[in-house]
Amino acid sequence: MTRQAMTRTTLLVTMMIWTSVAATGQAQSPAAAPSPTTLQLTVDQAVKMAVEHNVDLAAVRIDPQISDTALAAAVGVFRPVFNTSFERNNQLQPPASFLIPTATRTDVVTSTAGVSQKLPWFGTSYNVSWNAAHTDSNSFLNSFNPILQSGLSLSVSQPLIRDLTIDSARQQIAAGRIDRDVADTRVREAIVRTEANVKSAYWNLVTARANVDSRRSTLQLAEELVRVNKAKVDVGQSPPLDLVAAQAEVAADQEQVIIAETAVDQIKDQLRSLVFDTSDRAAWNVDIEPVDPPPPAAATPDLDAAVTAALQDRTDLLRARKDIETAQVSETFTRNQRLPDVRLNANYVANGLGGTQVLRDGGFPGTIVGSGPGIAFGSVLNQLFTSQYPTWTVGVSVNYPIGQATEDANYARAKLEHAQSQQRLKAAESQVVQQVRDAWRKIGMNAKRIETTRAARELAEQRLDAERKRFDVGISTSFLVIQAQRDLAEARTNELAAALAYDLALVDFDTVQRAGPATAAAPVVAAPTAPTTSARPSTSGGQ
Repeated sequence: MTRQAMTRTTLLVTMMIWTSVAATGQAQSPAAAPSPTTLQLTVDQAVKMAVEHNVDLAAVRIDPQISDTALAAAVGVFRPVFNTSFERNNQLQPPASFLIPTATRTDVVTSTAGVSQKLPWFGTSYNVSWNAAHTDSNSFLNSFNPILQSGLSLSVSQPLIRDLTIDSARQQIAAGRIDRDVADTRVREAIVRTEANVKSAYWNLVTARANVDSRRSTLQLAEELVRVNKAKVDVGQSPPLDLVAAQAEVAADQEQVIIAETAVDQIKDQLRSLVFDTSDRAAWNVDIEPVDPPPPAAATPDLDAAVTAALQDRTDLLRARKDIETAQVSETFTRNQRLPDVRLNANYVANGLGGTQVLRDGGFPGTIVGSGPGIAFGSVLNQLFTSQYPTWTVGVSVNYPIGQATEDANYARAKLEHAQSQQRLKAAESQVVQQVRDAWRKIGMNAKRIETTRAARELAEQRLDAERKRFDVGISTSFLVIQAQRDLAEARTNELAAALAYDLALVDFDTVQRAGPATAAAPVVAAPTAPTTSARPSTSGGQ
C-alpha cells in the first residue's frame, strides 16, 4: 500500500470515529426543556382562575362538608331505633313439688319487635314493643297447651322542668349548626385572602417587570458612558480612571438587572402557585404575562361607608358573633341543668292469651281428660287491640341532687364565657375601625407619594440630561454623570415602589373590609430597590 493510500485510509477512519462520537453525544444529551406557553392575564382573570383552581382553597372548601357530617351525627340521636329478637328456650325441671310428681318439660319460642325514639321536641321519649310466645309444656297445671301469648306495651317519658326546653342532644345540634355557619365564614375568608394574594402578586409582577426595564435603561446609559469615556481616553482627553469608573458602574448595573430579572421569576412562581393547580407540573412551565396597567391614583374612598361595611360583613366579626351564640346556648343549657329532674311517666300494657284448651274432670287440680276448642292467634291479637286485658301505669318521678356544686359551677362558667365573648366582640369591632382607618390613610399617603416620586424622577432626568450635555462640552466630569445616573435609577425605583405601595394599599383596603388585614397572607416578593450611592463602588473623576 502506498503512503498516499495509507494517508487516505487513516483520514477515512478518523472521520468515521468522529461521526460516531458526535452521534453518541447527541443521543446522550438531555432533551431540551419544552418552551413555556405564554398566558396573558388580566387581574380579574387571575382572580377567577385562583378561585377555581387554587389547591389551598380547595382544601378549605371541604370544611363545611365536614361540619355537615358532624351535624348529621348530632341529629342522628333523634332517629328511631328498631329492635327485634327471636329465641327458643327448652327447659326440663325436676319434680320438686308434690303437686308435680314428674319432670316438667317446657318448650318456649319467643319473638319480640319494638321501636324506641327520643323526639327532638320537649325532650319526649317513647318505646313501643310487641312480643309473642308459643309454649308447649307437659305440665298438667296449664289451662292451654300449647299456649299462645302476645303482649303490646307503650311507654312515654316526658320531662316537665329539666330537659324540657333544652338537653344535651339539642345543645349539640345548636352548636353544630353554629359551627356550620362558622365554616362558611372561613371559606369566605379564604376566598377573600386568596383574591388579595393574587392581586398583590399580580401588581408585584407588573412592578417587577417595570423595574427590569428601568434597570436595563440605566445599564444602557452606563454602557453609553463607557463608550464615550473610551473614545476620550483613546484620544487622550480623559484619564484612564474615568473609563474604569464607568466600567465599574456598568458591572454594578448588570448586577441590578440580574437581581431584578430573578425577582420577576420568583413572583411568577408565586402567581403560578396561586392561580394554577400546581399538582400538574406542566403549570410551572406557563409564562405569565400581565396585561393590566397599574390602577391610576384616584379619589380617596369613602371612609364611613367602608367602616360600616366592615362592621357588618367582616368574617372575623361574624365568627365573634357566632361565638356569642355558642356561649348563649351553653349558658341556657347549664342554667336548665340546675333545675330538678321532674318527669311524667306513662305506661300501657295489653295482653292476649290463646291456644288449645286443656279439659279436666274431678276436683282440684282435676284429671286431664282431653282438649277442647282452641283460641287462634288471630283472636289473641284481637284481645290486644281491643284492650280486653289492659294495664295502665301513670306516675311522676323527681330527681334532685342534694348540693349542686357541679351544676352551679358549670352555670357560672357559662355566664362568664358569654360575657367574655361579648367583650371580645367589642374589642374586635374597635380593632376593625382602626384597621380600616389605617388602610384608608395608606391610600392617600401612597397617592401623594406617586406624585412626589414622579416629580423627583422628572427632575433626575433633567439633571442627567444637563450633566451629559456639560460632559460632552467638557465642563462636567464622569463622576458627576455617574452620580446623576445613580440618582435617576434610584428615582425610578422609588416611583415604582410608590406605585406598588398604592396598588397594595387598594388591595388591603378592600380586604380589610371583608376578612381582616392581610397579615396572614402569603408573602409577596417585592421588586428590589436601588442601592444607595454609598453602596456602589467609589469613583473618582478626572478633575
